[in-house]
Amino acid sequence: MTTNLYLVALNALIEIRGKLNIVVVGANDGRVNDPIYEFAMKMSNKTSMLLIEPNKFLLPYLQKSYSSHPSQQIANCAIGPEGVLKLYAVKASWFDRFQPAYAKGWPQYRAATGITSANKEHVEKALIREGINPDDAIESLDVSCQQLSPLLAELSWPSTIDVLQIDAEGYDDFVIHAANIQVTMPGLIYFENHNIPEDRMEALVDHLSGQHYRTYKLGGDSLSIDSRINPLSAALDEAIAPHQR
Repeated sequence: MTTNLYLVALNALIEIRGKLNIVVVGANDGRVNDPIYEFAMKMSNKTSMLLIEPNKFLLPYLQKSYSSHPSQQIANCAIGPEGVLKLYAVKASWFDRFQPAYAKGWPQYRAATGITSANKEHVEKALIREGINPDDAIESLDVSCQQLSPLLAELSWPSTIDVLQIDAEGYDDFVIHAANIQVTMPGLIYFENHNIPEDRMEALVDHLSGQHYRTYKLGGDSLSIDSRINPLSAALDEAIAPHQR
């Protein structure tokens, strides 16, 4: 399916609600290979952005990417079970050697920081594919971790949000379970699925279904929409229909 259903859904939701409160978990630098960046900047007067990134190294890049956005906040933490989360990351001294083909044209830091994960094996496999010894290139980071609702309250954000976008390298389902969606009630949830094991993915879709979300698999990503927002469901059905004939 060539239709960008995420963009269709974003445009439909902003038409319905007028303004969107958007939370991005795993924001990285906020710009490169980020599916919401262009939309957020184009609709900067109609979007409020909460950009959550656990890796302190990336904060200056994230601040620069959104420096011209009039309504943005950055939080240096992870979303998940309360406490401290151990992440596994590529050491900065190895950034220049981790340059996979898909990252052609990206800033030197972007691909390496993009594989940071709570799953050490995930980072190891990515490094091995590029001929790098993980024992030499990986470091661990202990980051503050909390559920989403308390963070929203701490930052004086509304208790409900419109969009939740996640890029957590195999940790996306944990983020959704800690996003308190029965309270935060995002109209859209966009997340990576290709690094989530099949059994956990099935459990996640069941969980989302139980909270009134319809989930569409879009290649390596998934889009879940709150089916109670009837105009939103109708917009997606209309976008999908030509591809089902």
